[in-house]
Amino acid sequence: MGTVQLKTEIPGPKGRSLAARREKSVVDGHASVSPIFAAKAEGATITDVDGNVFIDFAGGIGAMNSGHRHPAVVGEIDRQIHDYAHLCFTVTPYEPYVALAEKLNDITPGDFLKKTLLVNSGAEALENAVKVARYWTNRSSAIVFEHAFHGRSLMTMALTYKEMPYKHGFGPFPDVIQRLPYPFNRGKEALAQFDALLEEKGDEAFAAVIIELVAGEGGFMPVDKSFLAHVRKRCSEHNIVLIVDEVQTGFGRTGRMFASEVYNLEPDIICMAKSMSGGLPLSAVTGKAEMMDKVHAGGLGGTFGGNPVACRGAMAAIAVLEELEQSGRMAKLADKVTSRFCAIAEKSSFVKEARGLGAMYSLDICDDTFKKAPSKERAEKVLHNCLADGLLMILAGTGGNVIRTLMPLTISDGELEEGMSILEKNILVLS
Repeated sequence: MGTVQLKTEIPGPKGRSLAARREKSVVDGHASVSPIFAAKAEGATITDVDGNVFIDFAGGIGAMNSGHRHPAVVGEIDRQIHDYAHLCFTVTPYEPYVALAEKLNDITPGDFLKKTLLVNSGAEALENAVKVARYWTNRSSAIVFEHAFHGRSLMTMALTYKEMPYKHGFGPFPDVIQRLPYPFNRGKEALAQFDALLEEKGDEAFAAVIIELVAGEGGFMPVDKSFLAHVRKRCSEHNIVLIVDEVQTGFGRTGRMFASEVYNLEPDIICMAKSMSGGLPLSAVTGKAEMMDKVHAGGLGGTFGGNPVACRGAMAAIAVLEELEQSGRMAKLADKVTSRFCAIAEKSSFVKEARGLGAMYSLDICDDTFKKAPSKERAEKVLHNCLADGLLMILAGTGGNVIRTLMPLTISDGELEEGMSILEKNILVLS
């Protein structure tokens, strides 16, 4: 018997009852991709309130690389919560914060002294990275890219590209952003425009360049290597802080612990969140010590930033992921996901291309015209049918037409194959 177990229609009666309660109590602005209500999750599976078991290829939007309820993570959380759950590092510092900062300083790319700030979310990490870059350079502007997603706070909405649903109606935004083409399959064009922008605005116009090495919400497009090397060089020449957003790419998703390692890149500042902490709200800003320490005492921090329970969970989750990397399992999974997605793309006329990096792979779903225009409608139909067959997935892309995979990296070979077979079946049905 396979992993998927479907006992009711989707959603079932208990799920529909909860949906009615939700409609009366939860804001409409917080939408959900799936109509199912979770009751339990373990490893790479989710069980809903009606007892249906699904294979999880969404991973809480890339936050569960170490798997749902991993025993090592749960054990550390349990041990910490029996000592204390919250103190506030601003008031009374504690060892879990220091230990995690030490760990991140050690494992992040860059052969230089580093220091770390812990906060609560990816957006908060990016906000603080911008603050540090501005303080270090005494400049205000930043260079960002098309298809970028960096968060939902005011500054990170300004950094983000897609208008709907992330920015529509929430402006005006800080007017300190210069946006360039994302360097996927057009590295020379992006490079020329980058140099032209520096020439036009002057060497000292920008505090930071902020980039995702694989555009996450933008459609799983990996950055051009030559472009990235050039930007690293120019940032160093002009004291521009290179901030890499590894919120979604980090902690094993691309086949290495960090996507920066795939590109042999040493960012000045790296932002992390999602899978760092095994499912708890936590994020980090790790950067060159001299930059991070430039900010005056009291200028950074927050009430719940670096919560001790989340820090303990993070230490355990990182250990799980390090073992996956050292054993070769992480790279093996990345190869399997890549090869299966590419094989599916070759079989379907409605897949424009398969793209990504490692286990961060996607299918660009298109229509049947000569132009192969993005087809959100067709992508949504595939996901609807996958869910009916017991596979949970989510979309990405500026056009909302990219099927992406963010399954836990602890997924078994059997679960992976079962999930891939469901996806392939529902792609080919449309072909």
